[in-house]
Amino acid sequence: MDYYAIVHNDFDGTASAAIYARAVNSLPKKVFFTEPTKIHNLLKSLELRGVYKIMIADIGLNASTLDNVIENLKKLISQGAEIEWFDHHVWKEEWKRKLQESGVKVYHDLSTCGAGVVNKNLNPQDEFSRKLASADCSVDIWLHDDPMGEKLRRVVEYNKDYKWKEYLINKFYNGVLWDDEFEKILLDQIDKELKGYENLHKYIRVLNINGKNIVVAVRWRGPPDISYASQFLMNRYSAIVYASVNGKAISFRSNSIDVRRFAEKLGGGGHILAAGAGLKAPFWRFLLHRLGIRGPLLNWASEIVKKVVTETGLISYEGKKNVTM
Repeated sequence: MDYYAIVHNDFDGTASAAIYARAVNSLPKKVFFTEPTKIHNLLKSLELRGVYKIMIADIGLNASTLDNVIENLKKLISQGAEIEWFDHHVWKEEWKRKLQESGVKVYHDLSTCGAGVVNKNLNPQDEFSRKLASADCSVDIWLHDDPMGEKLRRVVEYNKDYKWKEYLINKFYNGVLWDDEFEKILLDQIDKELKGYENLHKYIRVLNINGKNIVVAVRWRGPPDISYASQFLMNRYSAIVYASVNGKAISFRSNSIDVRRFAEKLGGGGHILAAGAGLKAPFWRFLLHRLGIRGPLLNWASEIVKKVVTETGLISYEGKKNVTM
């Protein structure tokens, strides 16, 4: 069966594509890796070229791009495309309704990760897919309940080239969850991470907002990645929120605060405890950062974080219970 896979450019997107491929017994004709803030542009430029089935997974909807997404989906469907969308991010019911009315088959489940949504709906009896989804969900939605998740996430993020993720989709499709190649990569990544932690203090600023510490960081090159660094820095500085900018986007992480509200304020979205938004820095600040002068970008990011947190408020998230702090 020929189909296109459009997935998020992370572990969850990679696992979602592999589990879907196992469910339909076929690798995709082509995999497109993208982000929620760019999905509308990808759909606009997508040419079917004789492929009339499209799966989209682990891509959330954002209010800022919703209309363009719907318009481009309708265009593809009018050309004969059959589209399935699997997601686990927080959506408004109106968004889901509009997507369904456009002709898209929607699988939406907040209780799991993107790969979990695909697994539960298409091939729940496949033990390999269940194990892969479990590992993925452990790190993607911050459950931290499956040790394989911490290992596989490092393997997936070892190489940022999309060809690497395509290679992994093929391996997962063929039932390889762990092997000697992955073990070697894991050991190499952990070694690099341990060295990287020593320099993180050079890239951060700790803000105190309403008596609560918040870590703001500008991105660095190499390990550790944002998820591991955020946990390390929040613990080290007794912070409840971590925010990271790279000049093009901002990411929020927390173990207890609803950070999706911050991302939504900036036109983005995501999970309750892990979210993000597009955020383009002034060119001169971005350029100085690339030249190794971090202060101007860090100052700019700190002011934005301070403003959005102050205006939005710190809302504690405890399961389904939200408490204003």
